[in-house]
Amino acid sequence: MSADVIGKEILAEYEKLSSSIISDSLDAIGIHGTINDIVTQVPGTKMCGPAYTVQYSISESTLGRFADFLDDVPEGAICAINNRGRTEMSVWGDTLSLYAVRHGFAGTIIDGVCRDIDGTRSLNYPMFSRGTFMRTGKNRIGVESTQLPITLGSVTVHPGDLIFADDTGAVAVPKARIQEVLEIAKGIVARDDACVAAIEAGKSIADVWAAGAQAKAALSR
Repeated sequence: MSADVIGKEILAEYEKLSSSIISDSLDAIGIHGTINDIVTQVPGTKMCGPAYTVQYSISESTLGRFADFLDDVPEGAICAINNRGRTEMSVWGDTLSLYAVRHGFAGTIIDGVCRDIDGTRSLNYPMFSRGTFMRTGKNRIGVESTQLPITLGSVTVHPGDLIFADDTGAVAVPKARIQEVLEIAKGIVARDDACVAAIEAGKSIADVWAAGAQAKAALSR
């Protein structure tokens, strides 16, 4: 998988958005893509890219594999890791963040926890998880599979799905719907921009909503 599967132009358009705008766009077409309970650990960072999916397991047969998959993650991808929400052991620390920065990863999202967060913050590396905890996962968990569907929160994520995350939260967009969601998002941005302009002009709230609806409708024509 390459980050180019989505396309640099589309990624650039998504990077202008917010998780809230993308969430509204997903709602508009009935897609559940909002990833609950996973938040930024490095405030002020944003990440956007295709998912490279990783499933961890407590099975003894997996304990020999912990982070060897990193050599297979392409530049521009997001490491999307399902540790089944475990908060008593970490799957990621600042050494892996340094590796990710040096190899151009777009960020990491974990249904679980990370550790060594000060080091990751010093790198300004986008890290999204359920929190932090110091206990290592080495010899406790291992990689069960890569590049198969996983769950993050209550969202199923497939390899190559677009993941976007910022200070508000994280969302996943199915790869087959990326362009459709983007077009809807552009309409929402136009609406919101018109609402802001109307507020700045001193309009009533009714006129604010009307201006927003008119701007959104104009873009769709």
